[in-house]
Amino acid sequence: MKFPGIDQIHPVVKRLMLINFIRSIGQGMMVVELALYLDVLGWSTAAIGSVLAAGGLLGVFLAPFIGVYSDRLGRKPFVLISELVTAGCALVGVLTTNPIFLSIAITLSGFGKADAGSPSPCAPAEQAWLASFVPTAERGRIYSLNNALSFFGMGVGAVLAGAASLLKTGVSPYVLLFCYILVASLITASIILTIQGGEAENRQGNKKEGRRNEEKKILHEENAAVLKLAAINILNGIAIGLTGPMMSYWFSAKFGASHAQIGSTLAVTFFMTGITSILQARLSHKHGTIRSIVFIRFIGSLLLILMPLLSSYALVSVIYMLRTALNRGTQGAQQALSVSLTRNQRSGFASSINLFSMRLPTSIGPYITGYLFGLGSLSLPFYIASCLQLSFAYLYGRLFSSYDIRMRSHASSG
Repeated sequence: MKFPGIDQIHPVVKRLMLINFIRSIGQGMMVVELALYLDVLGWSTAAIGSVLAAGGLLGVFLAPFIGVYSDRLGRKPFVLISELVTAGCALVGVLTTNPIFLSIAITLSGFGKADAGSPSPCAPAEQAWLASFVPTAERGRIYSLNNALSFFGMGVGAVLAGAASLLKTGVSPYVLLFCYILVASLITASIILTIQGGEAENRQGNKKEGRRNEEKKILHEENAAVLKLAAINILNGIAIGLTGPMMSYWFSAKFGASHAQIGSTLAVTFFMTGITSILQARLSHKHGTIRSIVFIRFIGSLLLILMPLLSSYALVSVIYMLRTALNRGTQGAQQALSVSLTRNQRSGFASSINLFSMRLPTSIGPYITGYLFGLGSLSLPFYIASCLQLSFAYLYGRLFSSYDIRMRSHASSG
């Protein structure tokens, strides 16, 4: 599949996208195999859930600080450190099965979180770095293509994880996965070192009074836009948490689906998401980033209502794959908006608030779903999530439709 306009993409952007693809392969492997590996080692389900939650929460709370300081110190150092930390954590997985060391490595690296190419908690730094080389008018398209590569990589990783378990070698297939991530992280770190730029942008001091007043006005407008996005992200974050993390349990409880069936559904979903991300890139370029996001999110929200009403696993899994691919396929375009709400020197801050406002409420959703499932209600979480995401889509379009006009004006003036 040929990405539209690939020849016009800045060389630095191409390298960052390559890094994203290589990284996402390892993430796809881990999301399939990590919990199974820990189970083989004798970990309890509570311990597995706790260490995965710890990694997620660490990333959530560090991201805002990294976003702000990457604006001041530059993007490159944070992305490079992220790759080196990941390599070190993978080395721990290769060398030991000690639960304390593994817990630390999983928490620091975020293994198993299915971040789709994101170097969490350094994602704000990488997204801001990408933005500095992408014109505002092109961000919806480029970020969507980057998102497509993330999910294609995740799909490749999921397939390779299954293939590794069939290899007849003297090395544990789980250790082979850590070996891949170790090598891949060292490769991506070396690519980062070859990229010029990524340092902090110069800031002018001793500004005149009039300039300071203008700066305050711009800061107020930027902060207001970022906070509006954060507020409606809470709706989307809770909705994602209500369904996504508990889907495997729901498939098993409602349909008696096997691990193989669920795993196959997951792998196909990754590839479908990559395809819909490319579709999103085309729609963003043709119809505007905001309008295309709202249209696709409305469709995805309506499909969510159908899932608890159907009695066939085959049909429900198809609806799930389509709905998830549509929703997650808009992630790149949503990232493009978040880094476009401010000037380039503050895009790390904007990206970090966007990430924080999504992932923190996402962590609340599974608790609500678990409680409702415990009461015997396997359908209510889906209806609640659909209402929340329909509200998100409406407010997103209502509050940010003007940014399509701004992006088009950038394109015409460029």
